[in-house]
Amino acid sequence: MRFQYRVWIILLICIVSFTKNLAAAPGGTADLFHDLKEYTRYLETSTNLYNQLTDVFTEASAIDDLSQSVLVDSVTEGDALEKKRQLSVLIEEKFQTALVNLDTLYQPRFKTGRFVSQVDEFNSYLKEYSQTIRQSLDDTYNLFEASLTRDLSVVNQFDLRSRKTIIRALEGENALLKLRMGQLEHGNPSFHLFKSIVHSNQSLVYLIKARITEMEMPEVSGVSNYIPEDAASFVKIAMIELGTSKRAVEAGADALQGWANNNGYKFAISQSFQSIFKSLVQSFENSFKVELKINDAFHVLLDEYPGDQSFDQINIQIDSLIDRRMNLQAQRIQLVGQISRLGQAMTSSQQ
Repeated sequence: MRFQYRVWIILLICIVSFTKNLAAAPGGTADLFHDLKEYTRYLETSTNLYNQLTDVFTEASAIDDLSQSVLVDSVTEGDALEKKRQLSVLIEEKFQTALVNLDTLYQPRFKTGRFVSQVDEFNSYLKEYSQTIRQSLDDTYNLFEASLTRDLSVVNQFDLRSRKTIIRALEGENALLKLRMGQLEHGNPSFHLFKSIVHSNQSLVYLIKARITEMEMPEVSGVSNYIPEDAASFVKIAMIELGTSKRAVEAGADALQGWANNNGYKFAISQSFQSIFKSLVQSFENSFKVELKINDAFHVLLDEYPGDQSFDQINIQIDSLIDRRMNLQAQRIQLVGQISRLGQAMTSSQQ
């Protein structure tokens, strides 16, 4: 079974450490809240763009399913060609719209350099991500054309390319997350959240590499469920990565408690700030719970290797969990937006 993959990412949200007395430095504080508002607007628009690109990546899997249907003769070639034409028209329209949005992406006007590097890094990532998606779409179209030939050697050739493109997407995401981690202290809950995602991504990379190894190795006659030595090694490494991911979640839960204890007083400015702080803490708690569930789902895939009897069910479950992950991230963006608006209103009244 071809592994269908939905790309995901979690953006960095810098939870700014507020001074206990904002009136102590009104000028600097005003600039801070201005930049936070600009950064929030950038995050909202760039996240929407990322989701657009990811939707293109995800929707292309319908053509992969169509290719599989052609190979098993569950659809006629004529019907497959028409369905593929319809799908590709819609996919290309969405991709071109995303590219236009990339070219016109909101660029914040900061008064300080606090968030400049984060914006530059994510702008670069989005450009690279769009190129990866273009390659993935081309892989998908080529795989479909190969399925029409019924030549399995050609089908496998393009299937391998597609899987390697998925690895490229995962490794690109991990590179960005590692940059973000380097900007955070270990006591920041985001550090551990990002670390967990990096290692769960890496676990998936090794699982895909194991499947690629299977495809590249000749079958052993008379041996059922034969696992090439390299593939077995990749699965073991994937398990190790998954264990590291789970430990990062556990460490993150502890770090969150410490962060909450150490920073709660900084939000004691008003009842509104305190409410936002509680919501932030709850949001991170929920994110760590989601990562544990993703970890459990990946474990099922690895435990069943080389089988995939639970693949469809787990794939649906992971897709739902990724939606939850992104919704929590969007919630934190909204909370930071509330902080910037409250801060700007407060500093304006003090002037």
